[in-house]
Amino acid sequence: MRIIKLAAMLLMLAVVPEAMACTTAIISGRYTIDGRPLMLKNRDSSRMNNVYVSGDSAKYAWIAVVPIEDDSDRGVMYGQNEVGLAVMNSTSYNLLQKTDNPLARGNIMCWALERCSTVDEFEAMIAEMKYFSYGSNYGVMDAQGHAAYFECGHLGYKKYDVDDPTVAPHGYIVRSNFSMSGDIKEGKGFARYNKAVEILEEDYQKKQLGWRSLLKMARCLEHGMTKVNLYDQMPADENAEDIVYFCDFIPRYTTASAYIVQGVKNGENPLLTTGWTCIASPMATVTIPIWTAPASQLPQCVRRDEGGRCLLVDWSTAFKSYIWPLEYSDGQNYIRLGRLINKAGTGILQQIQPVEDEIVKRGEKLQKSFYKHNKIDERKLKEYYDWVDRFVADEYAKIGNSHSVRIN
Repeated sequence: MRIIKLAAMLLMLAVVPEAMACTTAIISGRYTIDGRPLMLKNRDSSRMNNVYVSGDSAKYAWIAVVPIEDDSDRGVMYGQNEVGLAVMNSTSYNLLQKTDNPLARGNIMCWALERCSTVDEFEAMIAEMKYFSYGSNYGVMDAQGHAAYFECGHLGYKKYDVDDPTVAPHGYIVRSNFSMSGDIKEGKGFARYNKAVEILEEDYQKKQLGWRSLLKMARCLEHGMTKVNLYDQMPADENAEDIVYFCDFIPRYTTASAYIVQGVKNGENPLLTTGWTCIASPMATVTIPIWTAPASQLPQCVRRDEGGRCLLVDWSTAFKSYIWPLEYSDGQNYIRLGRLINKAGTGILQQIQPVEDEIVKRGEKLQKSFYKHNKIDERKLKEYYDWVDRFVADEYAKIGNSHSVRIN
């Protein structure tokens, strides 16, 4: 496989930490365990607080994540619309840059959600833009089962179709912070790319590619270059003083959220497109399924409240300060490992797991009912979201109390 060989070659290159360090992937439905295509964005940013927002004033209604301080609600980082289109991006550092084009990544993705129903329509939209003021890898998926990356730069774009065996022989494509159409030596994120490919290849060989493959990638604690696995270094409990170097794993201090889209089979109701979302750091945030039906109906714990805050973002911020306690300039590269994972099972990541398991179990039961009837039952969906809000608030308060961590 060309991609695997390239990843091995890239291990020889130095890893340079970068602020915009997203790790993304798309998987063809021809290779997944349920026949539905998949997409992942692990979002890294210096603007680490996100919220879900919705829009219904254009051609298509949509839901998406924006930075919490974006009052316009149009600086889309990723999202999905009512006709099954999903879009995301990762910054590419090895495509030519030009600064006189005012187009912003988020606006492009917002326009796509408002106007596009298919991968082809997204391509037609960006073709009209002619050039871009930055390098970006856009991942796009639709309700017809199509998925592709568009590597966009000053000289235009190049498309990589996940169903093209010359670029995706095993039905998946990964992008971190470089583009295959650019000069590889100028890119970044090779350690993360390599580990992501390794995870997907392993599940491909086991015929187990599914949305959990992508969640496993989002939380992977094995480094793609050094092969250090933090689970092999777990201290006895959360009181251990062990400080561990934590840099350029797939999840990072700057990882603001994770988003997995489970698409639909051709002919299924596009409203059944499921977003499995961690609205804040996947190290401290449970995964919650969401649907665009209706777009305005979402769990409150992933949205702004009346004070402009978000419950899960507040808890994630508090837990990150607990896990990353060093406050000087390089502090984000070091964690108290026992506060994340430990042999006693009292680490934050370990304690949110049973909470997530219950949310996912009930969510998958609801999803199965939606699939059976090929439609969203809005009453049952509201009941589920209301339960999620209560459950998350109660369980996170318990976890916080067990570590003497509070939110303001």
